[in-house]
Amino acid sequence: MKASVAGERESMSERESQRVRAVERALDILLLFSHEQPELSISDIARHMELPKSTVHRLLTALQHKGFIQQNPENQKYALGMVLMHLGHLVAEQLDIRRLARPLMRQLERETGETVNLNVARDGYRVCIEKVESHHDVRHFVEIGKRLPIYCGASGKVLMAYMEPDEVEEIMRRTGLSPYASRTITDPETLRQELAAIRRRGYATSTSERVEGASSVSAPVRDSTGRVVASLTISGPSFRFTPEKVLDVVDKVVQAAAELSRILGYRADEGSGGDKPGAR
Repeated sequence: MKASVAGERESMSERESQRVRAVERALDILLLFSHEQPELSISDIARHMELPKSTVHRLLTALQHKGFIQQNPENQKYALGMVLMHLGHLVAEQLDIRRLARPLMRQLERETGETVNLNVARDGYRVCIEKVESHHDVRHFVEIGKRLPIYCGASGKVLMAYMEPDEVEEIMRRTGLSPYASRTITDPETLRQELAAIRRRGYATSTSERVEGASSVSAPVRDSTGRVVASLTISGPSFRFTPEKVLDVVDKVVQAAAELSRILGYRADEGSGGDKPGAR
């Protein structure tokens, strides 16, 4: 029995090693392409990697299925796929906006004493890509990179407010607007009205929508085309967000988001703007 179990474990370990090796080889294939060699044949790749053509073909088939590789029907050679262009654009966009946003975010934290975070919409969720934490012992914790519901909390509602209507409806259908805290908006029509109000006033607020006892204020960040690409948010425990402080925070976060939008190339007199979902 012990020998059988040991053999099974060894077999599982070997299969895992094979999967890792296959992933590494697939990545190595992607790294073969360059400006000098934008297209490669199976023979080219097999020669560079010292692998059998059959192995290379299997790896290329998997990469092509996921959109990482595309084949030129005229010469049967392979080139990098459009998925990589999309991913590269996302990385460049996020890295650039993070770098540009940091000074403004640090200034906001100094002025308000609260946590400041930068969020983007990804696949129907909102994701924090940068943050400057409050120095208070009691503060709102935001985890970078974690997918969070986009329909509850000021950060997500700002992003959702400028999505196309059909995308908003799909999010509501998929999530069912499940409650996360006592004041999560769970009625579709109420959420539609809230998103329209956010577009009219240019910012969102929330209290106990995603995290009980947490409040936040968020404003949209636009790129040079006028498209909303991020939300800039100030958040903290609700007991510190008095009506007077909320007014001050709203003013500061709206100004900072407008400044970041200006840095990204947005000009209010030229961009889409306004109370239109299409101003994205």
